[in-house]
Amino acid sequence: GATTTWKRPVELPPEDAAGSDKSKLKRGVSFQAEETPRKKKRGSQASGSGESPPQSLYANKAEAIAAFKGLLLAKDIAPTTKWADVLRICSDDVRWEAASTTGERKQALAEYQTKRANELRDVKRQEKVRAKEAFQRLLTEVLPNAKKFAPGASRFMDIRDSLSKDDRFYAVEDETTREELFYEWVEELRKKEERSKRNKRREAKEACVQFLKGKEEEGKLTFASTWSTFLSSLTPAELADPRFAINGPNPQQHMSDSDRQLYFSDHVIELQNAEDEKRRRIRDARRRAEKAQRDAFRERLVELAKGGLITPETRWRGIEERVSEDKSFEQVQAQGREVAREMFEDFVYDWKEEYRRDRIPLVRVWEMSKKKQEFVFDDKSSAENFSKVLLESSAGSPDLYGEIRRMSNLAKKNPLSSIQLFFNELRANHSSATSKNKKNGHNSDGKKKHGSENNDSSEDEGEIIEDGEVDVGEKEEA
Repeated sequence: GATTTWKRPVELPPEDAAGSDKSKLKRGVSFQAEETPRKKKRGSQASGSGESPPQSLYANKAEAIAAFKGLLLAKDIAPTTKWADVLRICSDDVRWEAASTTGERKQALAEYQTKRANELRDVKRQEKVRAKEAFQRLLTEVLPNAKKFAPGASRFMDIRDSLSKDDRFYAVEDETTREELFYEWVEELRKKEERSKRNKRREAKEACVQFLKGKEEEGKLTFASTWSTFLSSLTPAELADPRFAINGPNPQQHMSDSDRQLYFSDHVIELQNAEDEKRRRIRDARRRAEKAQRDAFRERLVELAKGGLITPETRWRGIEERVSEDKSFEQVQAQGREVAREMFEDFVYDWKEEYRRDRIPLVRVWEMSKKKQEFVFDDKSSAENFSKVLLESSAGSPDLYGEIRRMSNLAKKNPLSSIQLFFNELRANHSSATSKNKKNGHNSDGKKKHGSENNDSSEDEGEIIEDGEVDVGEKEEA
């Protein structure tokens, strides 16, 4: 048959190179073949020896995970280490098998790295705090004695050489941070000095005020004192008192002359306010006492009015002698010579005005009552019964009834009510008319007339009420 010859294509590598690749491939296959049985053999040996897997070394899952995290800590796994690097570093350790799955290992690694990052952050923060405190101690020790340092004027570069000789200067790594700490320390020093000055000024003020209070107790300082009169009242020893002096052997360093005058003015103003308050309290107490005295005198007038000694027509001269014997009159008279008379006139005027207003409806109701029934004025009649008659007569008129009801309620509590006055007025008129009729009803021998004279007498009795009516009307017009 025919024979053919195979030629190697140009794109294929040379035969020697291909042979070498085949040898390498064979070696790789044989290596894998060797490695696999070895691993299997190791596993078979472990199973044959009866040893339990790594998880069996731990009582529970939490203990196993803790052992895995302990492996990460022992290998100093950083919070930023990648999973591949962790696998390469830790997979040969027996504690690697404490976590049975890759997911558990990655979860434990994430928890470990988070916790470790927080711990390292805290450590770094504490280191910065210690470095800051050491640097501040350096500033406190060196700067007060440094020649080039002037608070509020020196710059950081001016005193850097004085600080850089100490190891604590380099505890703070960043130069910018050192400069910031320097200016913070300078600012805090300024605030501390200001607080110290304020405290000393406050102490100086308290000492000066205490000195002024002492002079007040001695009587050399009052609410009416002035600065010049106060200085002239002090002895040389008092002027040299350390609490007050600004010159001399023991001057007050934190108080000027203007400060002294200001403290003096404030203290005098306080004394003036206290004096004004004292006078106000005295004035209020006097007013209360005078009011109580006037009330007592008015009560005395009411008592006299209840007793019939004072009426709306009474004059001051008619009652002055009677009330002048009373103690309340003397107390009111001490307030002013005309106070008692003015109070009496006001009392009578108010009483009269009230009765004048109330008398108008009283007259109307009285006229209405005479048409229905006749009210008999005798020893048994009273203002209370009279009030009931007026209420019954005004029942048909709501307005009049309301007015009479108001006056009737006042009459139960106040004998000086308008109903009582109106009753007294009518009774007085009735008594006057009765006395007049009695005179007209007797002859010169004292005997009564008969016949037609008796009829005339009865007609006169009927006119008594009419006379009373006329009198009431006339008084109303007046």
